[in-house]
Amino acid sequence: MKTPKKDERSVSDKTRQKILSATGKVFAQGGYRAMTLRQVTREAKVNLAAVNYHFGSKLNLMRALLRDRFEPINQQRQRLLNQQIEAYAPDPVPLTTIYDTLFRPLFTGIGSASVNDTSLIQIIGRALTEPAEFMRGLHKEFFADLSKCFMDEIHRSCPELSPEQIQYRFFLSVSTMIGTVIEQVRLETISDGKLDGKNLDKILHELTTFVVAGFQQR
Repeated sequence: MKTPKKDERSVSDKTRQKILSATGKVFAQGGYRAMTLRQVTREAKVNLAAVNYHFGSKLNLMRALLRDRFEPINQQRQRLLNQQIEAYAPDPVPLTTIYDTLFRPLFTGIGSASVNDTSLIQIIGRALTEPAEFMRGLHKEFFADLSKCFMDEIHRSCPELSPEQIQYRFFLSVSTMIGTVIEQVRLETISDGKLDGKNLDKILHELTTFVVAGFQQR
């Protein structure tokens, strides 16, 4: 089989990224159920054959979008956690450090100019409105293994808590993180404009402090 030339691969990669960027915009506007491949092709200014060539199906396209947005964040989370485990060995990683490691890459991603055309916040918010079955499958694919790694280290840091307590509290912690990310603007509203919803470092600090304090309650 003939190997594509470098410039051909470059064009193909650019087309793929155009499609993913368009998918992010269409998905954020109407969700997965309302999204059609024709909407994506119009937004990306490509033909349907290009979408089928790169992704094959609507589900694969959606999976590729979430992988494109979340995989770098999850890889950074895993890398940072591994570094902290090594740094603190043989002792467990402190809970505050574990949660900073979990939260910080997402906040960094939100504040990064490299998060393509559509805000990561919009994609997260829209994904939460999708049918449970759809989200369960994607959660298992993208987050289940990572969540287990974090809960295993939390168990070492908080051996007094049962596995059930850790699972409940980890779920509540992640839900709080997601709600914080999506509802940044509400901070400005409830503070009558005194607090800045774009001050991600401060929000990250307060979120971590809040979650850790609740997690450790007996």
